[in-house]
Amino acid sequence: MKFDYCEFENESEQSVEIDIGCRFDDEPDELYVIQLILGKDGTSLGIKLLFNGLDCKYQFKPEEKTSIVSYIQHSLPATAYKDWFEGSLFL
Repeated sequence: MKFDYCEFENESEQSVEIDIGCRFDDEPDELYVIQLILGKDGTSLGIKLLFNGLDCKYQFKPEEKTSIVSYIQHSLPATAYKDWFEGSLFL
């Protein structure tokens, strides 16, 4: 899984939506979107894989979740949300 972009959007005072563009190694020309909602405490309130706006009903593997968290942590310092979370990120 390769990541393309990461966008943060405030859902409420207690949650944030994060959209991450990604490509799978076996489909490098297709852009998917990982849409997740994280609580202020860093826990996942929902995660989906979208293709053309449709939910793929995909079950993320543990190593994929680890990669997603690492990518968010890498992207976070350059955003307005760098100090927003009150705990560690967990999917």
